[in-house]
Amino acid sequence: MLTEFEDEIITSRGPCKFLSIAKEFERAGVVSYAIDVYTKIIDKYPETFEAVASRLALFLIASRYEENGEKELAIPLMKRLNN
Repeated sequence: MLTEFEDEIITSRGPCKFLSIAKEFERAGVVSYAIDVYTKIIDKYPETFEAVASRLALFLIASRYEENGEKELAIPLMKRLNN
C-alpha cells in the first residue's frame, strides 16, 4: 500500500520514526497502513525494540479483530507473528 516513501523512511529515519508513523496510522483508523508499517519494521529491523513493539501491536490488532468477530482478518496477522 505504501510506495517509494516507505523505503525513504526506512533508510533515512530508522525504525523509531517508522514506529511512530505506524502508531499514527493506527490512531487515525487506517489500520491496514499501520499493519503494513509494523510488518516492514519487523522485516527490516528484526532485532530492535521497535520490532518487538510492532509484534505486540500486530497481536493487539489481531485480538481486536477476533473480538469483533473478524477472524478472517485476525488469522493472517497471527500467522505472520508465528513466522
